[in-house]
Amino acid sequence: MKILQRLTAGICSVCVGLCAVSVSAAAETALEETVLYSGSTAVGAEWTLGTSTYTTNANGDFDPYLITEGGYFEVEYTGTENGVYLAFSEWATEKWASVTATETGTTAEGYYSRFRYDACEAAYGTADFTDVDAICTGSTTGPVTITKVSWYGTPLEDDLHADALLYKGSASATAKDTNLTFFYTKHVGGDFDAAQINEGSYFYVEYTGAEDGIYLAFSSASGATQWAAVYPDEIGTAENGKQYSVYAYESVAAAFGTNFARLDEILAYSATNSEVTLNRIAYFAGEGEPVDTTDGTWDRPTEGIAFIGDSIVQNALLRYGDWNEILDRTDCVNYGIGGQTTEELVPRIGDITRGNYNTVVFLCGINDIGHGLTAEEIVANYETMFDAIHTALPDTSIVVISVLPTTPVFYTNAQDLIVNLDTALKAMTERYDYAQYVDAYSQFVQEDGYCDPDLVFDGLHPNETGYGVIASVLKEYLPEESEEPSEEPSGASSNNSSGSDSEPANNSSDEDPGVNSGNAAQDTDANTDNNAGHSEADSDSAKTGSAAAGLLLLCTISAAVVTASGKKHR
Repeated sequence: MKILQRLTAGICSVCVGLCAVSVSAAAETALEETVLYSGSTAVGAEWTLGTSTYTTNANGDFDPYLITEGGYFEVEYTGTENGVYLAFSEWATEKWASVTATETGTTAEGYYSRFRYDACEAAYGTADFTDVDAICTGSTTGPVTITKVSWYGTPLEDDLHADALLYKGSASATAKDTNLTFFYTKHVGGDFDAAQINEGSYFYVEYTGAEDGIYLAFSSASGATQWAAVYPDEIGTAENGKQYSVYAYESVAAAFGTNFARLDEILAYSATNSEVTLNRIAYFAGEGEPVDTTDGTWDRPTEGIAFIGDSIVQNALLRYGDWNEILDRTDCVNYGIGGQTTEELVPRIGDITRGNYNTVVFLCGINDIGHGLTAEEIVANYETMFDAIHTALPDTSIVVISVLPTTPVFYTNAQDLIVNLDTALKAMTERYDYAQYVDAYSQFVQEDGYCDPDLVFDGLHPNETGYGVIASVLKEYLPEESEEPSEEPSGASSNNSSGSDSEPANNSSDEDPGVNSGNAAQDTDANTDNNAGHSEADSDSAKTGSAAAGLLLLCTISAAVVTASGKKHR
């Protein structure tokens, strides 16, 4: 199988990213608008961060390859005219380049500022924007409210003609086993439908730097293989001069198995200590029928108490024996997936409603804050899930655990976002007679507004003591356990990983938690915690079943505050 021959035969072009629509202005008809942000973000002081849009380097949607000559960014806002800045953030180098508006004007609701390509290039210092991790906006004068951020430019052509373009960006690493990117499948709220993987299909990875410098990993938190590394069947040099690797379906199936309907996540890692930069991941379908004909249902008990959320929910299983041990019960069921937002929970709430749970416990929202969602947007997602649960399971009660504070390593001068969200969640639950709000936040917060470091192991995730604190406030909101809890179905286990022996340690540094050199959603303390479970799992396999590095993707936070000098600090 030669990749260049198969690329030539490709006929289906797929673009991933944000919605593009034609620009209405006659003078800009050749340009297309890509909306980076739409909402209402109030900024209260000058030189303060307002919005952050992650690029594909940081597992966001905006492709920095779109930033090309002739285009411009436009920010719409209310407040003071010419009162906003645009900035490019590059986390690996701590680069922060602020751009001054080249044009301002009025809209029906307020003002707009445009930042032309030439000004962006001058401020950033290069015409190559492919290493940008985030596009940020903020105030230069005082109170403003940012309502929209867009890029107007020439659309990119897809020269791969793949059936699915899964990643495009510029994620770099210089250490072996560094996570470069990850993405969820449709099964758990992503875009790629892994259930359609068929015989003859393959994954294609394009990169620069070291030859044979990338390997992929396939993981599942829903009962199938936990984590499996897959190495290339073919490597070579593409016509554009970049390196490529091909990962055949047969190799993926040999490592992960063929239960693709329950594949949750695909990750890319560096395979060398030499520098390597990931550019693209694509999927090329084969000609056969889908291999897995199952429905992808989670292999979990269908009665009792269902816990759903992000890494703080999942960590209970990976590190501390699960919620049953924490709460001294036998009827708790874990649906947590590290790194997920409420947006990603919404499409998989059907996993809950297919069961007959008497209680559903939510703990999610910190990732939403990291991805720039507003409290209103997060609450709306919760309401959607509430309605779905109550429609399918009218006798089921819902419990929402407050979002927890973090230590300054994850947030600087932004803890009010958590407080505002918790206030909104509490008000929301009070509108439903079947829902209750559990205040765990007040048990974790110190007088300075940050989290008590003795209750977390990395500045964000609760340690064993922290889970004990959560249990102490949660217990009174849970029903008495039935005398005959449902039995766990055959195969529902967390220790069936075929790839755990080769899982990598996390190599992200403490300089920029969450995302560093493309290490999206990785743990901060690589020396002691290694992806929220790797080190402890090795020494405590009776609890975790398998090492969890690579599987657990924790909350991605990148809140920054801009000073008058234009520097950022966390």
